[in-house]
Amino acid sequence: MGPSTREQSSATKRALIADLLGAKRRQIATLATVSLLAGLAEAGLLATVAQVAASLSAGSHHVSGHIGPVHVHTTAPWMLAVAGALALARLALQIPAALIPARITSEVQRSLRTQLLEAFTSTSWAVQAADREGHFQELMSNQITQCSLSAVQATTLLTNSGMAFMLLLSSVALNPVAAGIIVVISVVLFAFLRPLSAAGKQAARRLAASQLAHSAQASEASRLAEETHVFGVGAAQRAEIGIAIDDVRDQFRRAQLMLRLVPGIYQSMIYILLVLGLLAVDRFVHGGLATLGAVVLLLVRAASYGNMMQSNYQALRQSLPYVSNVRSAETAYRSSIPHRGQRPLESISLVRFDDVGYAYSPDRGALEHVSFEVHEGQAIGIVGPSGSGKSTLSQLLLQLREPTHGQYLINNYPAREYREHDWHRLVAYVPQTPNLIHATLADNIKYYREFSEADVERAARLAGIHDDIVSWADGYETLVGPRADAVSGGQAQRICIARAVVGRPKLLLLDEPTSAVDLRSERIIQESLLALKGEVTLFIIAHRLSTLDMCDRVMVVMDGQLDAFAPLASLKDHSAYFAAVSATQHDAEPADANRE
Repeated sequence: MGPSTREQSSATKRALIADLLGAKRRQIATLATVSLLAGLAEAGLLATVAQVAASLSAGSHHVSGHIGPVHVHTTAPWMLAVAGALALARLALQIPAALIPARITSEVQRSLRTQLLEAFTSTSWAVQAADREGHFQELMSNQITQCSLSAVQATTLLTNSGMAFMLLLSSVALNPVAAGIIVVISVVLFAFLRPLSAAGKQAARRLAASQLAHSAQASEASRLAEETHVFGVGAAQRAEIGIAIDDVRDQFRRAQLMLRLVPGIYQSMIYILLVLGLLAVDRFVHGGLATLGAVVLLLVRAASYGNMMQSNYQALRQSLPYVSNVRSAETAYRSSIPHRGQRPLESISLVRFDDVGYAYSPDRGALEHVSFEVHEGQAIGIVGPSGSGKSTLSQLLLQLREPTHGQYLINNYPAREYREHDWHRLVAYVPQTPNLIHATLADNIKYYREFSEADVERAARLAGIHDDIVSWADGYETLVGPRADAVSGGQAQRICIARAVVGRPKLLLLDEPTSAVDLRSERIIQESLLALKGEVTLFIIAHRLSTLDMCDRVMVVMDGQLDAFAPLASLKDHSAYFAAVSATQHDAEPADANRE
């Protein structure tokens, strides 16, 4: 590694630490002051004890001599009282020395989680969708926990450095030669162990990456647990995840080895250099038994703090890659936060696509030259084969993605110009797969928004789920959630419809609302949609053509283009695809009639 590379690496480390603790300057300054005072108290205590010990060893109960520049002439008990006072002062200083780092660390952890959560929830849907499964969860849990350990090590390093500095400064007052010995020992040790520290940082970086990859696989295993049981592929899945587990184990072992090896080597070298240092003190330091004893005590304690500093420094370097991971992810999220305009939106009278296209990448186009107009209160069906662009079209309608070219207009103004709050108030969505949160039915319908009980009940009635809810013992307080046994698939879908309509939206998009429900639920959902027709502009992505009976017009999306857009009665004449699907589903109707 060349000098410039080392300088860049050091600058990066300093930047990460400053980023982590920069907002805590006052607390850091207070901690540094406390550490210096504690170090000064310990140095005075050691020097005083050395003077008393030297006097007592000579058979005298009087202490007469110099403690650095201060001449002392008093009794041993009085000096021991001073030593006791210094010991109590150092003990009292340990309270803020422990309290301040604990407060800093907890605030750093909270701040990182809050900022990352804000960035993730504010970024574009395109970025969220591109995130690997489990990536955000791993960042919010283990990676930020490791970041908080960076704060622990940084504050502990500061504390130990302050203590060591005051011991060094005190040793200068006793004898500059002894101070020089301490400095030489510290420099030699840090220089010798620098390559090992760098290797430890590399091991930590690889461990952080392995943990992210493993978390993604674990999250995927949880999500696909049902399919894994059905297909009997648990052993194969375990084997694949086992590779990631083994990799985490190997990287963890290397990181732990470096974390423990460096301080161990450092401590062993301290003993060797301590012997050499004492030989040097014996040869070059003059000033009596008391001075020699004080120098030895300072040397031992400085070496002890140096050992702890090395451990803190090594652990800090190994935790910094986690800080880098979290901050890099946060920066990526923030860089893709969509721009929102400030134009007020009171109603939606016109929805218009003007030559809209979208491409996921330069060689992967999803939609091309899509143009249409939809007026307030109309019900529009959307059909097409898998991969034709229906999902992309729906995401554009919901402003989850921005068109690559062309314009998406609401009331003849670009949709992105409207205020975010107004948009979310007037536009709603029912996904193909109903997603419930672990909460009461009422809270599932509200979905983190403020609505009255009357609003919730009105939405439930409109969605055809109210009668089911009141038949349960806990009614709207029934606890439901992912994989809960309390509700069926059709009921979950109707709960999501209630969630969508509780805010009285003006535009509602439903993605395959009846594709996975029984005939009873399908009829209830169709009745709900009929009740909404005319008041809400509806876009219904449908697989079953029976869902389209209520639609004023139907879009046929083929190969990323609008193949046809016409009333249902005449659509067979405009689209060969629709004519073929219509004939196929008509033949299948007798079998479908037995689904109940």
